[in-house]
Amino acid sequence: MNAELSICIPTLNRANFIGETLDSIVSQLDPGMEIVIVDGGSTDGTKGIVESYVARFPQIRYVLAGQAAQASNAGFDRDCSYAVQLANGTHCWLMTDDDVLKPGAVARVLAAVREAHDLVIVSCEVRDLELREQLMRSRPGLSQDRVFVAGEWDDFFRKVIAHVTFVGAVVVRRSLWLERNPEDYFGSGFVHVGVLFRKPIEGTAIILAEPLVVIRNGNGQWNARAFDIFMLRWPQLVWSFEGISDGAKRVATPREPWRLLRVLLLQRAYGRYSMREYELMRDRFGSAWKRLLARNIARLPLGLLYWPARLYGHFRHEDPRFFIETLDEAMRAADARRHTSF
Repeated sequence: MNAELSICIPTLNRANFIGETLDSIVSQLDPGMEIVIVDGGSTDGTKGIVESYVARFPQIRYVLAGQAAQASNAGFDRDCSYAVQLANGTHCWLMTDDDVLKPGAVARVLAAVREAHDLVIVSCEVRDLELREQLMRSRPGLSQDRVFVAGEWDDFFRKVIAHVTFVGAVVVRRSLWLERNPEDYFGSGFVHVGVLFRKPIEGTAIILAEPLVVIRNGNGQWNARAFDIFMLRWPQLVWSFEGISDGAKRVATPREPWRLLRVLLLQRAYGRYSMREYELMRDRFGSAWKRLLARNIARLPLGLLYWPARLYGHFRHEDPRFFIETLDEAMRAADARRHTSF
């Protein structure tokens, strides 16, 4: 079946959420679209739930790709790319397995696809885990749609790089994806970002200003690997891109963010930085006094940092409610890890 738009969903153990995600999509099914779901080896009830939708909606394809042991950065990246390979659409919307589309989202994206843009970046609204409380009205926060041409690549990068860490923001021409060697980015946790920014595109990209996806904040499956992802893998990825100025890259992340005191303190407040991470990083910190400082930060009680971090988010972050909710969720996850480690 040829399609204009393939919604590509990598999934793993999302029985509690994927039905709600699919409900929001199938209510907007269009003859010009399909849904491709690649399961990395779910061991909960995901398979049965998805198969119930497949039985009712022939535009859905469901593929079992691997084993549960592959629940890693490489597993997500591989399954995301595999879904694009299987797709029949000219464009692929890289959707998540726990967030939901707003009414009219598919029609708006299809309209952008029909305008022949190589990339469509979808704005999103952020809500809490139960999708009740709005934490961020719109990101990346444009007041109207904006089209970027090849000569504006640096500006495009600055505008969307923080936003496209969320995979559901990305709609990409399938041929562009396949020609950019996505396997080079397996294990980064951000294969979609690697493909987008490997080099400038020759065509056009558009950011759709109206939020079309509702993000379920605090439901990431990467919490235990967050320090490795955002302090090491993410900077390494961003600073590998050609055709992007160093100034634009710094908007996304410093080359070595863990060297900054405020960053290390925030990572500790989030519960992402501990003696485990210190031992892995100690030789990178350099001089003896820097190692001592990093070691002492790793030992700070989380409760001691909670209120300073909360005040920082309230006065310095552009979206205080989002920051504070994320901080609270990270501390709950850190507390759960401490209890399960005994």
